[in-house]
Amino acid sequence: MIGSLLEPVARSARPAVRPVMSSASRRPSWLVVADLVAVLLFAFEGAMLGVAAGLDVIGVLTVGFISSLGGGLVRDLLCHATPPAALSSVAYPATAFLGGAIAIAGYQVLTPVPLEVRAPLDAAALGLFCVVGAMKALDYRMRSVAAVLLGAMSAIGGGVIRDVLLGTVPTALRTDACAVAALSGACVTVVALRCGGSRGLAATLGVATCVVVSLLSAIAGWHLAPVAG
Repeated sequence: MIGSLLEPVARSARPAVRPVMSSASRRPSWLVVADLVAVLLFAFEGAMLGVAAGLDVIGVLTVGFISSLGGGLVRDLLCHATPPAALSSVAYPATAFLGGAIAIAGYQVLTPVPLEVRAPLDAAALGLFCVVGAMKALDYRMRSVAAVLLGAMSAIGGGVIRDVLLGTVPTALRTDACAVAALSGACVTVVALRCGGSRGLAATLGVATCVVVSLLSAIAGWHLAPVAG
């Protein structure tokens, strides 16, 4: 009797969080392709910053990988989506390393690319990341506010980690309006889905919102004012 009282009580394991994977929640092929293009672009831009910072080949490829997939890795870990999507398929890391390799090979030629060319591509990639992140968070039964935050995390998290690795204050927290754009796109996506809209409509509205806010901030020079000064 005494021995049974001293024995530890077995606790039932909590069930793992599983996504609601209906036929409507599976990502269409066009969205997967667009997501990979966004990964390529963000990896290229991160690697270009790595080259400019004087990193070696491994450092440049690492910065490119983190820039494009870091936010998604953090999102998947918070959603208990294991293994993370960036590591469950060879397509994502291969695309990230390809973007880094392009930056290494063409740094001298591609450095003077004008803002008019980069801004729309950056805005579209940002919009895709925040929309995909918000949708995945909802698939894993996250609440609306959490889905918006994780969508923004997917979009800007990699850039924040990249800037920390390069020893600078993250631009998303200082002068860039990409955080506002990502939050806006993710918020519109979540609201559209909660109101019964289709995933295609929600994705279109979310990407469009993020692109418009991002381009307007780039063209007009809008950004949040610093708290001090």
